[in-house]
Amino acid sequence: MRKGVIYLVPVPIGNLRDITLRALDTLKAVSLIACEDTRKTAFLLSRYEIPKPRLLSFHKFNERSREDALFAYLDGGEDLAVVSDAGSPAISDPAQSLVAEAIKRDYLVQALPGATALIPALSISGFSTLAFQFVGFLPPKNKERKAALQQIRDYPHPSIIYESVHHIKACLIEMLDYFPERQIAIAREISKLHEECIRGSVQSIVEAYEITQKGEFVIVIDGAQPVEAVFPNSEAERMVQANPGLKSRELAAELAACFGISKNRAYEYVLEQRK
Repeated sequence: MRKGVIYLVPVPIGNLRDITLRALDTLKAVSLIACEDTRKTAFLLSRYEIPKPRLLSFHKFNERSREDALFAYLDGGEDLAVVSDAGSPAISDPAQSLVAEAIKRDYLVQALPGATALIPALSISGFSTLAFQFVGFLPPKNKERKAALQQIRDYPHPSIIYESVHHIKACLIEMLDYFPERQIAIAREISKLHEECIRGSVQSIVEAYEITQKGEFVIVIDGAQPVEAVFPNSEAERMVQANPGLKSRELAAELAACFGISKNRAYEYVLEQRK
């Protein structure tokens, strides 16, 4: 017997018109929607005049306990949709555990493309988009949070984090200890009436602090600038003196890797030191 399919359906993060035709078709077709908040999902369905199917609450506090019931439903050959309150399921929202377990059990999972907050925030940040990392919400535990901020401090590409209205100021103050001069872009209320993007260094934004304490925030932190190693230096000299038996080109390769310089420059340095 055919197993049902899990459809991860993105819903608008603000403007209700930011929903795809395919998402609407999927919500019309399924007979069960696992949703973070049944009231919000019911409102969205009524907005698009979609007959309300069975709605099952599915959030971070009951996600694991609901899994077996959802798999049993799929075993009956019925498809189901998973939606969060806003954006794409499984992206800092429930469904990540469900997807992982479904893959283990050989169920088909399909993710529809659609609304998410991180890509628009990155797009309007003005920073390079060739590579980036999505961190989501910073860990609540102090030790893990410090480790995350240290990793962001050293990451060479933009980092994207989510933050709530209740912790945005404290989060920015915390960043002062790690990268006060780093440029950031804070996107607030993406796609909504009062959408805005605040840009500047962490320190300048904290000092002025004119952020409206309302809505949801996405913070894009520019990548760390590469630190050029000083060369030649005493460590390079020590390496040459400590390896008299090593061939010049082999030693040059080690110096190049250690100090981030070209092999030709390293080779010239080795020859000069060995004269």
